[in-house]
Amino acid sequence: MPPFERQKIGEILIDLGVLSPAQVDEVLCAIRRRRDQAKFGRVAREMGLLQEEHILAALAVQMRMFPGIQNLTLSKLLRRLRQPV
Repeated sequence: MPPFERQKIGEILIDLGVLSPAQVDEVLCAIRRRRDQAKFGRVAREMGLLQEEHILAALAVQMRMFPGIQNLTLSKLLRRLRQPV
């Protein structure tokens, strides 16, 4: 993926095994029905599909916070994010 192209949060959450493709579709449908500027993570959390740490992990992957982040499992990623800087 080119450096300027960001992976979508829903895709990252699927890759991390947090959400299924069907759940991502549910969230996207809910966002369209809302007709506001709600973010994917917020809506998914309100639907009870995610926890805050899942959103933060996905954002860290999306922003490529450190080299190799996209290759980590969810548990390794969360452990790494909890380490002091």
